[in-house]
Amino acid sequence: MNGFSRRQVIVATLCFCLAVPASAARLMAQAPPPKEEFKFGKADLDLLEQVNLLDKRFEREGLVYADDATSAYLQRVGESLLPRDLNLEHVLWKFRALRDPVPNAFALPNGSVYVNTGLIALLDNESQLASILAHEITHVLNRHTYLQNRSNRKKILAINIINAVGAWNPVGGVAGLAIGVIAAVSPFILVSTIFGYSRDLEKEADLKGEDLMAAAEYPPEEMVKALTLLSNDVEGEQLKWFYNDHPQLKDRIAYVTTYLGSKANKTTAAAELKREKSAYLAKIETVSHHDIQLAINAARFRTAVYLSQKFVDFKPDSAENIFWLAESYRTLGARSPELKEKELTNSSKKDAARKRAKLTPEEEERELMATDVGQQNWKANRQKAEELYLKSLKLDNPVPMAHRGLGMLYEKSGRTKEGIDEYQKYLDLAPDALDRERIQRRLQTLKSSGS
Repeated sequence: MNGFSRRQVIVATLCFCLAVPASAARLMAQAPPPKEEFKFGKADLDLLEQVNLLDKRFEREGLVYADDATSAYLQRVGESLLPRDLNLEHVLWKFRALRDPVPNAFALPNGSVYVNTGLIALLDNESQLASILAHEITHVLNRHTYLQNRSNRKKILAINIINAVGAWNPVGGVAGLAIGVIAAVSPFILVSTIFGYSRDLEKEADLKGEDLMAAAEYPPEEMVKALTLLSNDVEGEQLKWFYNDHPQLKDRIAYVTTYLGSKANKTTAAAELKREKSAYLAKIETVSHHDIQLAINAARFRTAVYLSQKFVDFKPDSAENIFWLAESYRTLGARSPELKEKELTNSSKKDAARKRAKLTPEEEERELMATDVGQQNWKANRQKAEELYLKSLKLDNPVPMAHRGLGMLYEKSGRTKEGIDEYQKYLDLAPDALDRERIQRRLQTLKSSGS
């Protein structure tokens, strides 16, 4: 496999290693899942030592989203899915958010289940979150990581995995840091928990995860909806050939729906689902704002627009939500807010991936600005961002950073005096801002150029 192919494998599997289960018989969830007692061997204990180290590294590197309310919420939902009287050797259940804008989740065999902030923000309600956790819990219950590790050790060398990671240019920020940490500590974990298990193990986690969902009384039809959300290719990065043994989202939607069958509660009241969505979005609003910033930092600008619009629709009078939508449109620059149908073909996505590997976001922006289409996009995005910034500042509890955003917008547009005014307002309203020195330098540069 050449460097580009390895890179594509990693990018694509980040988006597809999830499965969102549906429902089935309640009693099945109460029995210990493994068909026969799992006995730890030396290779298993070595892997356990590595994953315990991974937990510590995630915390030390600042990858865990440190918010007590979010952690408690994930822990409550996760524990509600666990079979009763469950006691697994070398497993301590912890459910945590990982600061990564890529929509993904994975479980370590020691019971640590991580859900990326990008996935938490993407989902619409608690039932969909529960479906993600149920799938990951099943990987732990059925010892899938250990089984996959035993198989992988016979097939591949760790050095090949490390080379694959090294050939891939991460999307930036913490989105790439998590992959690097896992690769450094345990390359084999990278193959199973992040890249995805075999087709059979993934399907088992899907269907047995549905049983856990039924036992916890979550509406199963929402599980299929979560899969559908994951299949929405906002960034044009889902490639159809990435991993032959790994089931694709459309296949999962099909067999999850079939397994669900008549057991789905299709009479769930729309009003009830609406209340659940509102309650969920209220719980995750803060972490989603954080994720939007992570998405912008990682050059996932269309994702930032998509998520920001979602929260503006949820709370249209929130100055902070409107600020984040304005920020997303500003950083979108010369790009279109949504990919066109022709850009979502497999060949077009491969070409775009090659280009992303060669150009920085800034270089891509300059290249786009040299085209008529890019200029038109920038004009439309600039106008949209300005309108949103100004709107946010007229609402209750305006965000001082809206002035900073306007300053950057005006500076890029050559509106020097207006840029100076907005930067100064930001500094006056946010005297303790972490970026104060940087904005002061930009302000001085504008004043010097205008004198």
